[in-house]
Amino acid sequence: MTIRNFLTTAAGALLLSTAASAQAQGWRFAPVFTDADFKLDPTLALTVGAVRPDGGDDDSLSAFGLEANFNCGLLQSPDNRIRSHLALSRIDDDGVEVTTLELSPRYTVPVSASVSIGVGPSLALLQVDNGRRDEDLFGYGMAAGLDYRAGSLYAGADLRYQETTEEHRLDFANWAVTAKIGVNF
Repeated sequence: MTIRNFLTTAAGALLLSTAASAQAQGWRFAPVFTDADFKLDPTLALTVGAVRPDGGDDDSLSAFGLEANFNCGLLQSPDNRIRSHLALSRIDDDGVEVTTLELSPRYTVPVSASVSIGVGPSLALLQVDNGRRDEDLFGYGMAAGLDYRAGSLYAGADLRYQETTEEHRLDFANWAVTAKIGVNF
């Protein structure tokens, strides 16, 4: 068993073992279906970023996309601090084309009335074409973000590391820095 498989199994076991005690301490499972007062508080933003693949040259690739973030409807803390970030991004740079659909639920902590920071896992589906082959990959990693909300204005910045599966000796493990601007609904 590789270290990666061991850590994945351990994290899953920890999550399952804490589910019952979390429910008892005010955590809510599926509040979108069980809590009549639950609000998504959605945000929609345009994104632009720099992506630096591991094992490549020192050049970063340019990325752009669209992100929706909202209060998580599957698992929610007693103080409503879990927000899910769902992003669709595209890279078409230096002969590399990558389309990524990423989900990142994050535990957020308010820094002030309009600023919060959040951190959480990242799961993604990637379609990667490096000019020689085209593969579908699964990505996983960690993301952290700084978010600013003032009325309908939203701005944010993210830092993320993503590891991917490998197909036919093609992977796309990478670091990304993303800036976001959008609207709160």
